[in-house]
Amino acid sequence: MDKKRKAVVAGFFIFLLLMLICSLVTKGIYTARLPRVTITVPREMALYHPISVQGAVETGQEYGIYAPSGLRVASIPLRKGDSFQEGEALLQLDVEDLKRILAEKELEQRRQQLQQRETESQNAQSRQVSAENLTRALEDYERAKRMGELQTHRAGEELIRAQTALHKLQKELEQARKDLEQTRKDLEQARKEQSAEGPGQTGNGAVSVSGGDNGDTAANIVAISQQCAEREAAISQLQDRVSLQEQALREAFLAAEDAHIDYADGLQEARRGVEDAQAAQEGGYQAAADLAGLELASLEGEIRELQELIDADGWLRAREGGRITQLCVEIGQRTPDTAQLLYTPDDGLRLLQARLDKEQAQYVSRGTRMQLKFETVSGGKQNGEGMIEYMEPQEDGSVLIWLDVTRQDMELGQQVTLESTWQSENYSLVIPLSALRQDANGRDFVYILRQQNGILGVEWHAAVLYVDVMDQNSRYAAIESASLSEETQIILTTSLELQDNMVVRIVE
Repeated sequence: MDKKRKAVVAGFFIFLLLMLICSLVTKGIYTARLPRVTITVPREMALYHPISVQGAVETGQEYGIYAPSGLRVASIPLRKGDSFQEGEALLQLDVEDLKRILAEKELEQRRQQLQQRETESQNAQSRQVSAENLTRALEDYERAKRMGELQTHRAGEELIRAQTALHKLQKELEQARKDLEQTRKDLEQARKEQSAEGPGQTGNGAVSVSGGDNGDTAANIVAISQQCAEREAAISQLQDRVSLQEQALREAFLAAEDAHIDYADGLQEARRGVEDAQAAQEGGYQAAADLAGLELASLEGEIRELQELIDADGWLRAREGGRITQLCVEIGQRTPDTAQLLYTPDDGLRLLQARLDKEQAQYVSRGTRMQLKFETVSGGKQNGEGMIEYMEPQEDGSVLIWLDVTRQDMELGQQVTLESTWQSENYSLVIPLSALRQDANGRDFVYILRQQNGILGVEWHAAVLYVDVMDQNSRYAAIESASLSEETQIILTTSLELQDNMVVRIVE
């Protein structure tokens, strides 16, 4: 019995051992299949953006060599990029062609001189005619003034006479009306007196008629009545005369008004005649003569310049030392009315030009200092420093920059490396760039670690966390998210492609 029990116990322990071995093997196989990841945590730091670009030295000032247009070029001893000294020959013009053109210019000069004489003669005659016309215009003006003043004076006097006569008639009419009113009052008084006297009576009651005072009163009434009639007739005549005089006054007023209008019109017409005569005297051929004189003076200057070129055997010489930057004419061609040669002086401005792409352009501005690295003609390496003087945005988002390197002892066309480093502000959450990922929609995210209970106990799960990228360079990215802190564990590298909520194994 004891042997049996021992065998059972031994079998049980062997079973447990086998189960433990199977569990360890199973866990090892499960763990071995998990993605192996390394982790990091965000830290506070500033980001550095290095800038490096190639540029070339260009001229900052160009000047032109000019000759009269239309001249044939015979020789150009220099080429683009060649240096020259003060007084050195730069371009030669065809002397025979110069002489032919000079002869044509002299013939044109002679023709213009003759035309100028003819013009001066015509101008003298024209000035005489203009002076006569002006004198006549002034005489017409004075005549119009005198006649206008006379007519307006006469019309004014006639108007005054009409006004005086009307005023006199109005006074006579007023007096006649007063006299008629008084006569009517006298007639009324006489009639009242006659009524007051009444008929006479005798002792027996008979009325006696006597021819005494009553007869005088009646005669007086008749006389006054006749006087009233005469005065009424006189008033009627005066009223007719006043009406006629008022009509005469209106006609005199209109005549005076017409006289003033005719005077103003005549005076204005005469004044315009004087102005036209003065304009003809001041303008006309005098302007043409002045213009001809200017043209002749310009032609004389061209002849003098051509003669100087012939005396110099057609050569144009440098006024200062410099370097040819562009040839604008070829041998056998005729000179244009622009510069024939462009050059930059030896002591002229030198600009270093470079193009920054859109990414680099956001880290520089006017005044940014750049480190300059270049090689000398002898092969030696040189370092310098320059400051961005000017920036010009381009359509593709890039930016052209210029730096003044006049005192940097650089040649035209010198290739220069420009370098600079821009430092950002301190960001609180900065991670290595390899920990930052993007989904199919271009959104940025990171995988963070979270602990969860699994079949083997506590497990690490990779969880997707979308973040906002504040700044980044070639190594680091500054990110932002409400779920991030300085202790958050972020997956840096992984042995397999991760998915959200995938179980992972952390390795050192």
